[in-house]
Amino acid sequence: MHTRSSIGRRDFLRLLGAVAAGPLASVFPGAAWGAGPFADYRALVCVFLFGGNDSHNVIVPLDGRFATYTANRGPLALPRASLDATAVGDPVQGAFAFHPRLAGTSAAFKSGKCAVVSNVGVLLRPTTKFDFQNRTGLAPQLFSHNDMQGHWHTSLPQLPVKTGWGGRLSDAIQAANTGQLPVAVAAANSNVFLKGASTVNHQVQSYSPPNPIVQRLRAYRDYDTAANPQAVLENAITMARSSILEDQYGDIATRALQLNEFVLNTLYSGPDASGRYTEKYPISTPFPAKASNPLAAQLRTVAMLIAARQALGVRRQVFFVSLGGFDNHSDQLETSVGNPAPGPNDPAALFGRHADLLGQLDTALKAFYDTTVELGVRNNVTTFTASDFGRTLTSNGKGSDHGWGAHHLVMGGAVKGGRIYGTFHNMQVGTGNPVDAGQGRLIPDYSVDQYAATLSRWMGASSADLNVVFPNLANFNQTDLGFMT
Repeated sequence: MHTRSSIGRRDFLRLLGAVAAGPLASVFPGAAWGAGPFADYRALVCVFLFGGNDSHNVIVPLDGRFATYTANRGPLALPRASLDATAVGDPVQGAFAFHPRLAGTSAAFKSGKCAVVSNVGVLLRPTTKFDFQNRTGLAPQLFSHNDMQGHWHTSLPQLPVKTGWGGRLSDAIQAANTGQLPVAVAAANSNVFLKGASTVNHQVQSYSPPNPIVQRLRAYRDYDTAANPQAVLENAITMARSSILEDQYGDIATRALQLNEFVLNTLYSGPDASGRYTEKYPISTPFPAKASNPLAAQLRTVAMLIAARQALGVRRQVFFVSLGGFDNHSDQLETSVGNPAPGPNDPAALFGRHADLLGQLDTALKAFYDTTVELGVRNNVTTFTASDFGRTLTSNGKGSDHGWGAHHLVMGGAVKGGRIYGTFHNMQVGTGNPVDAGQGRLIPDYSVDQYAATLSRWMGASSADLNVVFPNLANFNQTDLGFMT
């Protein structure tokens, strides 16, 4: 009779991780953490805006640059009269306004709980216009959706890496958690962002009651006629196999089954006689329904896991959520389904698809931040945006085209908010703008590495760990952008 191989599941997974990640699977200098440095709870929530968010309309200067903005944006320009309600001031850089659909974000900025990090993008090293024009030291496949998404997720654009920076950060801080739930949790398809060399992320579903956010795994359909189909499934997974790979696959499947049950039973009571589950950690802050705001539903799921943090045995968590639809080449001004149509004298920029997406983002971020206040963890949870790239300042008539650097939002009680970090450049196109790569494409001032390292340091990563999580970070003099406490 076959007995299981003596190789352990952890050893096998570590071997697979080493093969997949190559040099990145090295031991983290901070691997002995866990007991002391992680006495508190902290969570990082990545909100990825798929398609390339047009951040030129997220925040707009209200000083002399506004006339240049209007001239270059054409039909995409937000009218000055629409910006008074969301106007804010930066102590160094002057008067600005958020898009009118970002009223909640504007209020968070005014209260010091939201910051803007200006002109962030994929870089291998500090890059000038001369470097760009001579194609020196650039990341490969600039302006390509798939490539730039991958570069943002991995923060290693020069290598075919199979781990993301969120996963590598999770590798470094996994000792903080004592329960079964991993550090990395995705409420949306995370691609490579949450893949680590030694940790595996857990996938949960968007909040859509009465369905629970985790489903009880059930037997294959072929076994549904069995008296106890669940037992049949478990036996099929756990029986000894002649192949080591089959053996280890069975172990992984068993772990997934156990983790799913653990999360389900921790978050819910039930099912009752009608098959319904009841949340053990109810949240009173209202969120929009999934049908009208899929991002809000994902963040509601994240909030549920944060509410149950002690029962789940977690002190550090990295979450991934997303909102798609930002590739607005030709439909930026078109009215979205369910979005109020503009009147005869209303500018389409206030009512088009991009405006609707920003409205969803704003509502979701506000509901989520309000929930962290309700749960008493507003200083322990930081939410940040990311996207493929920014877009051109100039319009193609119906939208904007692929760009590079973009302005991003960071929100939470630990954020040094009410400020714009970095240089908010003039809105000129061409030789008058030292960071214009053409058509108002911004050459980034800050790299993804610098932005992400600032967030990771707040999560507890040491300088030594950051150099493993972000191997290109050493190319930049400033490794902490200063927007976190």
